[in-house]
Amino acid sequence: MLALVKYGTGPGETELREVPVPKIGEDDLLIEIKAAGICGSDIAYDNGDHPDHLNCPVILGHEFSGVISKVGKNVKDWKVGDRVVSDNTGYVCGKCYACTNGQFLSCPDRLGMGYGMDGGFTDYVKISGELLSRNPNTLFTIPENISFDEAAILDPICNAYKAVIQEGRILPGEDIIVYGVGPLGLFAIQIAKLAGCANIIAVGREKDGERIKIARKYGANHIIKSDKQDVFEEVKRITKGDMAAVCIDAAGANAVMEQAVHIVRTGGRIVRIGYDKRSYGQTLDPFTDRGVSLIGHFGYDYNSWKNILRLLELGKVDLKGMISHHIKLEDWQKGFDRVRSKEAIKIIITKDESSLSNL
Repeated sequence: MLALVKYGTGPGETELREVPVPKIGEDDLLIEIKAAGICGSDIAYDNGDHPDHLNCPVILGHEFSGVISKVGKNVKDWKVGDRVVSDNTGYVCGKCYACTNGQFLSCPDRLGMGYGMDGGFTDYVKISGELLSRNPNTLFTIPENISFDEAAILDPICNAYKAVIQEGRILPGEDIIVYGVGPLGLFAIQIAKLAGCANIIAVGREKDGERIKIARKYGANHIIKSDKQDVFEEVKRITKGDMAAVCIDAAGANAVMEQAVHIVRTGGRIVRIGYDKRSYGQTLDPFTDRGVSLIGHFGYDYNSWKNILRLLELGKVDLKGMISHHIKLEDWQKGFDRVRSKEAIKIIITKDESSLSNL
């Protein structure tokens, strides 16, 4: 089968290769991939960033959905033909504090599919019986009214749900600021609207033109362009001096932290989704002086997935509107370039010839 393989940790050490279809044992199952989403993390791995995350050679792609095509004779909970989406966990120890408390993504020995173990930029993916026994909720059934394309990009909206609702603990009528209008930021805006936020303030830049339009569509009733406007003064004006209850940092720049501690209200909360390798280099005293909580965010949990699937099934969140392009695996490089240039929101890799986009 054809697969997109990251064969080394350096920049550009990524190529299409023919690899064997995974063989399964008596406790394992095999998923035929129907759709896979390109994530910013895939671009980072191709760029040579986060080499410590990678176990090369490895098939990229951690956002994927498909159909179970084969099950081992001991598998009882799943059957051939089931439509499923994975939380992209490949391995967990099952014994550590995180695992025994259901926080499998935080297992120190966890291997994620698409970087630590083979992922979904190919035809088939194996889910081990060992994983299924330790984390039965690593797979979710896709509701019949949900497409494979939508299911493939559940990962980022589950991230957004956890950040806004579970960690940000936003309440109806409160004001929220979302830094960054990439996929995670746009999904956070959708969730904030569902939560009944009063002012949803999106912070982007002038060059984010199309993404800013989508932010407005999904519920941002205020847009601040950080390269053209004073963010602090605009937030102060919009909130009539009260500032925001919660800030979601989906941008990941240290400059956001420097601003965020002042644009949330006293006792406010900052949920940091994005990464910045550089040292913060600033005093933390403003966090103490203003009683501001800084919450580190990583991934999602069972409740994030369960609740988002229910909302999606009821038509209360929109994933289709986030999909800008469909490509075949052979065009991965063009797809990666579109994501790099921010000309795309979410790109789906598919075998459905009828849905392919012109790149």
